[in-house]
Amino acid sequence: MKKLFVEDLKAGDSVFGELFAVKNYKKTATRNNRPYIDITLSDKTGFIKGKIWSDDMPNCETVEEADVVSVSASIEDFNGAPQAKITNMSKVDKYDLTDFQPSTDKDIEKMFDEITDAASKIKNPQLQKLLQEFLSDKDTVEKFKRGAGGYTVHHDYLGGLLDHTTEMLSYVPAIAKTHSKINKDILTTGVILHDIGKVHEYEVSTSIVITPKLKLLGHIFMGAEMVKRYGEKAGVEEKLLDEILHMILAHQGRIEFGSPVLPKTPEAMVLYRLDDMSAKLNTAFKLLDSGGSDGDLFTSYQRNLETELYRSPYVDDLTNEDIPF
Repeated sequence: MKKLFVEDLKAGDSVFGELFAVKNYKKTATRNNRPYIDITLSDKTGFIKGKIWSDDMPNCETVEEADVVSVSASIEDFNGAPQAKITNMSKVDKYDLTDFQPSTDKDIEKMFDEITDAASKIKNPQLQKLLQEFLSDKDTVEKFKRGAGGYTVHHDYLGGLLDHTTEMLSYVPAIAKTHSKINKDILTTGVILHDIGKVHEYEVSTSIVITPKLKLLGHIFMGAEMVKRYGEKAGVEEKLLDEILHMILAHQGRIEFGSPVLPKTPEAMVLYRLDDMSAKLNTAFKLLDSGGSDGDLFTSYQRNLETELYRSPYVDDLTNEDIPF
């Protein structure tokens, strides 16, 4: 049973024969051509970057991403964060998967019921058929239920994709109520399908691993390709299917963020904002929950949020109405 986790590691510690999953593994070299290995180790509490220098390479077995390894290392400080200097590493076959992969604390089947319930309330018969093509694709549905919503930044855990999608769905009624001209059927369909390509983007086992398909194609293209296939099979007219495909292609909002086109419909604009809000809130609370040194009023700088966050004195345990004012 694993007892030492990434969240416990700090500069000055020594690690002997502890188990971690390999998240990244890359052979490289310094500017002086000194070979070394860049590695990232992970478990359910997070990840830590590490180095295997040339002198220690003979004691370290060559491994692959998602392998579980027994590690001996010293923990050093590197730019204010702990880093593992690994002196011994070998692959192991016996381990408890739950030690290495965090998962949503919500009920996966209940969340998926929210997806099917939202799909059942679609009034447009063509969009109904489109969503039924997705829901009847058993292999994709199972991957969707267990899939990750992100690699390291947001919803990066088992069930994270479903968590992210249902969060966004929960915002739709308020948007539709406030803006009566929003096409609720198109927005709901776009929310359900916008990240469907991620079922092929990540392999989720002991670690979230980016697949070769992601590196070559990306989840936006793969998602649009899947939805186009579902739509054609369902007999969705071309103009309507183009609107749904546009939402998938534009859902990251900006070309530099990976979307090949900018949002050009109100529904696509809303989808981008809901996606961004869900992702950033998940990132923010993960950062706040990660803790810090006693007395720290602010978290460390978070690149994706482009800021540091204020640690309010009541953020830890209280929620909503319990928060004092």
